[in-house]
Amino acid sequence: MARGPRLAASREHTFLPDQRPDDEVSRQAVLIISSDPLAAALLGAAVELAGHMPHFGRVDERPRAALLRVRPRLVLVDCDHEEGCSDEFVGPAIMTGARVVLFRSNRSTADRAAFSERLGLRIVDMPKEHDAITALLRETLDD
Repeated sequence: MARGPRLAASREHTFLPDQRPDDEVSRQAVLIISSDPLAAALLGAAVELAGHMPHFGRVDERPRAALLRVRPRLVLVDCDHEEGCSDEFVGPAIMTGARVVLFRSNRSTADRAAFSERLGLRIVDMPKEHDAITALLRETLDD
């Protein structure tokens, strides 16, 4: 039986779940709640490039059900998402231990300043560059 070339396993590239190099990011679950599929996809790609695991609500899944399914470390919520950007969602999200960050784009229509201030949430403008998203994730997840 002819066999193709064998690839040698390298110990430096094989890690057990609790063994990783110092510069490797700890992959955290990040739930993205957005009313804009393109914005959600862009954020998801940036989250993944930053070394974390993006998650989205399933079709016809309410944000709270997605929260309970994913149990994320961080939730990024679109300010224009009515159900996601509400006390009924954010309160339970915080109670699970997740951090919640609201994001808006230059097309956002909802003013959530009072809401974010009352709950002590951060609002960020939709970052246009990967480095800005990576810095946000590092700052939010590394404490």
